[in-house]
Amino acid sequence: MRKINFLALLCLLLLCSCTTLVPQNAEVWTGRFSVASKSGTSVDRHSGSFRLIVLPEKKVLNINGPFGAKIASIEETPNECVLINSDNETYKAPNSAVLVNQIIGIPLSLDRFLAWVKNEKNTGDLNSHDWKVRSEDKEGVLRIRAEGYVPSTDSQVTLTILPRKQP
Repeated sequence: MRKINFLALLCLLLLCSCTTLVPQNAEVWTGRFSVASKSGTSVDRHSGSFRLIVLPEKKVLNINGPFGAKIASIEETPNECVLINSDNETYKAPNSAVLVNQIIGIPLSLDRFLAWVKNEKNTGDLNSHDWKVRSEDKEGVLRIRAEGYVPSTDSQVTLTILPRKQP
């Protein structure tokens, strides 16, 4: 009996540790993504999930691998943007566009990413920085496809995002 109680407690703790409390005034977007990077004749493919939490005072983007392992976390406030990668290395910049440009070579801000997942075509063209961005809504499932060139890696990149807003 003690063994069963211990296992039940352990399962409860694991489930609780996977849940992050989010303030009621937060806008939360989750989803899946895939990235294909072609340089010369080689193609690298990666996929995973993301969670974007938007609050009046900050935005937080958590990026995880296909099995839930942390790839990176980006937190942006009006004064600073901080990225912490899976090796717990920290990078800072004045805003997310500068930070993402420093890390991967494209000035993609969290505001632009949020506009993509919201499919906000009325905020101007979804395309930015020579990236071709298309969105498609099939039976309530939004698919966003962004294609562009990343000079820092001399590669053509295709990013596919399947976002959904959390209630």
